[in-house]
Amino acid sequence: MKLLASATSPYARKLRVIAHELGIALPVEDTAPMTDPAALLAANPLGKVPALVLDDGSAIVDSPVIAAFLLASVPGQQLMALSGHDHWQARTTEALADGVLDAAIILRFNMAQGITSGPWVERQYRAIERALAVMNGRVGGSGFGDICIAVACDYLSFRFPVLGWREHNGALAELADRLLATPAFVATQPPA
Repeated sequence: MKLLASATSPYARKLRVIAHELGIALPVEDTAPMTDPAALLAANPLGKVPALVLDDGSAIVDSPVIAAFLLASVPGQQLMALSGHDHWQARTTEALADGVLDAAIILRFNMAQGITSGPWVERQYRAIERALAVMNGRVGGSGFGDICIAVACDYLSFRFPVLGWREHNGALAELADRLLATPAFVATQPPA
């Protein structure tokens, strides 16, 4: 099994942290998705990372699906409830955190094209702000949810330091500070 991912992909980092916490060895093959490498396109015709290539050559794509696979691979794992209300709340936290990442990545692609203002740009910033406010109240819901939140917050610090997300989200800042010091987050820190 190997993960096709770029070193700075926050979606891949989420998976790498989860694998670390679950004790799963997860080799990573550095993959630049914008160059459409053959191995990536064979695993994911959408040309997106991360993609998990299994030992039989089949692939699992999209970080929530890969996360579910990793969690299901470890019977008795304690990161997320297997069912019920707590399970769906953890999945909702993941969706909110991934939505923050989606908006941030849209902003990065827009900036690369010189688009730094307008209704679509402002919509992304508002989405990030609203989701952060909601996630600020979801801290501690599950280890899995907290990992997703911390990855999203650290990505914002990495790519959008001027956002100042910590200023109005004390619980998120405390969570990020605590988790970013753990071995799983230290081992998966993106290059500067």
